[in-house]
This record gives sequence, structure tokens and C-alpha cells, in this order.
Amino acid sequence: MSRPVPAVLAGACCLAWLAVTTGYAAPALAAPGGVDVGGAPLDDGTGSTNPAEPTVLEPGLWSDSLGGSDAQNTHHFTYDRRLRDSTVHVGVVGSPPSTDSDAVRVDVGYVDEDGSFSSCESDDDSITYGIPQSVLGAAVSVGQASADATDRPPCQSSATLRIEVSRGSSGVTAPMPIAIKVVEEARVGDAASLPEPAEAVDYDVPDAGDAEDRPGAASFDDAPELDASGDGTTVSTTLAQGEEQLWRVGLDWGQQLVARVTAPAADEADFEGRYSGIPVRVRLVDPRRAVFALKDDDGEGSAEGQYHHDEALDIVAGTNPLRYRNRFDDDLPVVPGDHWVAVSVGPLDESSDLEALDVPVELTVAVTGEPAGAPSYPGVVTSPDEGTQVEGYSPEEPFLVAEETFSAVASGNPIGGDGWFSTRRWAGLGLAAASIACLGAGVVRLRARR
Repeated sequence: MSRPVPAVLAGACCLAWLAVTTGYAAPALAAPGGVDVGGAPLDDGTGSTNPAEPTVLEPGLWSDSLGGSDAQNTHHFTYDRRLRDSTVHVGVVGSPPSTDSDAVRVDVGYVDEDGSFSSCESDDDSITYGIPQSVLGAAVSVGQASADATDRPPCQSSATLRIEVSRGSSGVTAPMPIAIKVVEEARVGDAASLPEPAEAVDYDVPDAGDAEDRPGAASFDDAPELDASGDGTTVSTTLAQGEEQLWRVGLDWGQQLVARVTAPAADEADFEGRYSGIPVRVRLVDPRRAVFALKDDDGEGSAEGQYHHDEALDIVAGTNPLRYRNRFDDDLPVVPGDHWVAVSVGPLDESSDLEALDVPVELTVAVTGEPAGAPSYPGVVTSPDEGTQVEGYSPEEPFLVAEETFSAVASGNPIGGDGWFSTRRWAGLGLAAASIACLGAGVVRLRARR
């Protein structure tokens, strides 16, 4: 006669599974009123503060937190290349916790023969006056030095890269949630034959269409996708002071992204007692998590403005056409996949006795140009020591976005595909399945006791 599973054992199994899945599915901590930057937890919960014992990173998106003390404002990591002579894209995005001057910085290099760190590429981003809560993002691409390079310098050939993520020169110690993105891209054989970067930033500002009420999200994972092809699309939303909302747009090789934000002139009565307008900003975030806003070289337009009763708001941010060779000239963007449009509104001064205002805006997003100029990747890639052919790779999916997981784009989501199924979403589904299993085990146990 079989014996029922003891209730204690069944309960322990369920609790253990739930602890694992809820821990894995838990979002990165977000600053009060800030954006959830996403990412799966690191094995040790946080990055190492000891450069002699760096935390090992795998391809993917990882959550971390800087701060708590000066020593915890710099974290050290290491990444082992999976592909020979690849380009490793590393980015960090953070959600500032306060109105103090804050920053994020990423520095990627290698350890030379003398045991010293040698930097390959670094980037940083800092708070802009008036909207301190908006996300900060910096990213680098470490690999081939130029389109016509034939040598193998250490930044391209080193099997192991060192990564330092910090707050740069900022002295803020309040914890700042961050996410670290690591993507590895197979080398392109003849980069010099690909289209050159644009000589200047040049884009057409899209006309606003009939607006659909579609608020953005305070989360990268939950940002609604916009179909911005053709003449673009226009959505409307309302942002409270101190709020930031995000939308997601797919971008392919050869294409260009432009985002325009408009708002009517405010009611003069709402600004009684106010001596200035409310800052509003639009920025773009690439798949690596670099945050930027390119201005057309004709000098017209700005990515920042003010909601005020004097005049209507009209701001714009754009990109260059996405070309492979952009990376060699520090032009943006550099890789295909999900890009985010972030619209933020300045907060009410904490010492003010005024009421916070809501800012009604319309966002018009356009992706122009047909996909073109895609690089040709090799049919086979090997490990850095050339000893092993890498399984799972194909020229159609040259981006290693997670361990043993290749994708056609650096974000990991097909352009025009559903980005909802993030790592945490899958973990959430696992949690739901585990809950059902636990419930079933409980039912079996109850029946056995009757």
C-alpha cells in the first residue's frame, strides 16, 4: 500500500520552489516614483566592490544596486568572451533615487601583462537640471577598432574583459537601482564595404496624427510597443510632475527613429504663483541601454522644453540611420532591436506649497527608411581559443543575448515581436505553475487523509 507524501515534505517543496521563483521574478528595486529598469538578480545579489574578486557576468540583463556607502558606488565584474574576436556590448541604466546630482558610468577593458587594468571604452551619463528622476544610461561596444582594421588588438582578442560600473564622480550614496546589459555580437568579415555613417544628424520631424490614448509604462519590460512605420503613430497620455513614461519601438539596420512631444499651452490660472514652466524632456534608449537624444544639425528643435501658459510645447529627439559602421565613429544607434522612447516631467519642488500639475502630451514616433545595409556574419564562429565551434549560432542570429541563446537583434526580441515574455515574465509563469502544483499536492494530501 502506497503512503501519501507527508504534508511537511510537500509544503517544504512548495515553499522552496516559491522562494526561488518569486526571488527570481522579483523586479529590480525602483526608486520612489522612478522607472523599473528590469533585469534578473545576480547570483550574489549585488556586484563585487573588490576589484580583485569581480563578479562574473553572463550574457543577459542583470539587476544590481549602487550605493549605501562610497565603497558600494563602484562594482567590479568580469566577462568571458564566448565568440572569437567578437564585439561585446555593455550598458548600464539607472533610476536615480533623489534630486541630488547623480550619474552612471561604465568602463570596459582588460588586464594587461603587468596585471594592470587597461581601458578599452568608457561612457557616462548624468542628471540634467530640472528633471533629476529620469533614467540615466551609458553603454560601450568593445571589439574591432575600425572598419578596415586587420590586426587583433587586446580589446578585440582578450578572452576575458573587465567591467567597472560606477556613479562616476557623483558623491550620492543613496541606493540607485541599475540594470547591466551584456550582449556579444559575432565579428563581421568586411565591415569596410558597409555603408558609412551619416555625415550629419539629419531627420524629418513627423507631423502629429490622430492621437490614440495610450499611456506609457514606468518599466522597460512593460513599455507598450508602438508601430511607428510609414507616417508614424501618435499617442496621448498625461504625466504627473516627477513622472517618466516609456514606449518601445523596433529599429532595423538602415532605419531612423524620430520622436516628437507636443503639449498645448497651459491654463494661465494653473501657473498663478509659479515663476517658471515645468520642464519636459524626451530621450531615446538603445538596446544596450545607452540614453541619448540627437539634435538635427540644422539647429532647429530641442529635446527639452517647458510646459507653460506662454506657448505650446514642441520638442523632438532623433537618431542617425542605424548603420554597422556607426560604432567606429561613436555615432548612435549601433545595434538593431528594441529602442525605448522616454518622456519625463520635472517634479514639484519639495519645499513648495503649490499643488503638482498634470501635463497632457502627445507623442508622435516615426521610423523611416526600409531595412538596408545589414552586415554579413560568418557561417560558423568558434570560441576564443578557436578550439570549439559555437553551437546555436547562425548568421541570421548573430547576437548572443543570454547563455546559449542567440537572436537576430541585440534586444533579444524580434522587431515587431512581443517583448512581454521577459526573463521575469517566464519566472512568473513558473511561479503560477508551481502554485497550481502545490495546490494539487494539497488536494491529494487531503483526500489521502479521508
